[in-house]
Amino acid sequence: MRRFLMRFLALLLAVIGAALAQGSDPEAINLAGQQRMLSQRIVKSWVQIGLNVQPAISKRQLDESIRGFEQNLRVLEPMISSAEGRNALGGLHLAWAPLRTAVTGVIRQADAALVDARAEDVLIAAERLARVLQDQAAAPASRWVNLSGRQRMLSQRLVKVYMLRQWGVDNARLRDELESVQNEFSGALANMQQRAGNSAAVTEELDKLALQWEWLRTALATEGAESFRLILAEGGDAVLELAQEVTRLYQQP
Repeated sequence: MRRFLMRFLALLLAVIGAALAQGSDPEAINLAGQQRMLSQRIVKSWVQIGLNVQPAISKRQLDESIRGFEQNLRVLEPMISSAEGRNALGGLHLAWAPLRTAVTGVIRQADAALVDARAEDVLIAAERLARVLQDQAAAPASRWVNLSGRQRMLSQRLVKVYMLRQWGVDNARLRDELESVQNEFSGALANMQQRAGNSAAVTEELDKLALQWEWLRTALATEGAESFRLILAEGGDAVLELAQEVTRLYQQP
C-alpha cells in the first residue's frame, strides 16, 4: 500500500509539474526576453549618464535594470527543468557577471566599447535561452510572446547604438546596426500586424506601436543636434512600453 501511494504521489507530482510547465511557457519566454532587453537598456542608460542625458533618470534606470535582471534570474531558476534549458540559463548567469562588474564602476568613455561587448555576450546568452524555451513550449502563443518580446530589446538597442556613436564610440558594426535594427523591427511589426489571431486589443496596441515606431525612426534620421539625444531616449522608452503591452497581451490565453 505504501509503495502504491508513493507511486501515485510521484505520478501526481509529474502531472502537476507538466501542467505548471505548460502554463508557464509564455511567462518563462517573457522573462528570458526581458533579459535580452535589459542587456541593451543597461548599456543605453550607462552611456546616457556619460553623455549627461537626463543623468538622474538614467541612473535610476540603470539601477532598476540591474535589479530587474537579477530578480528575473532568480524567478527563472525554478521555471526551467530541461537539461538544455538549464544549460542555457547557466550560460546566461556566466555572461551576466562580467557585465554587472563593468557597469557598476566609474563611467568612462574609454570603457564604453568593453561594456557594450559584455552586453553582447549577455544578449547572445539570453537569446539562446529564449529560443530554447520557445522550441520546448507547448503554448501556441509562445512564438508571438518571443517575437514581440524581442521588439522590446530592439527599441533599446537602437537608442543604445545612437548614444554610443554620440559618445564617440564608432565602428562598422555599430553603423550597420542602425539600419539592421530598424529593418528587423519593421519586419517583425508587419508580421505581428498580419497575424490572423490577433485580438482587438492586440490590434489596437500594434497600431499605436507602429505610429510610435515611425516617429522614432523619423527622429533618428535627424542626426546632429544634441537636443535629439533626449528625444531619442524618450522615444525609445515609449516604443518599449508599447512593445511590453503587446507582449503582455500575447501571454493571455
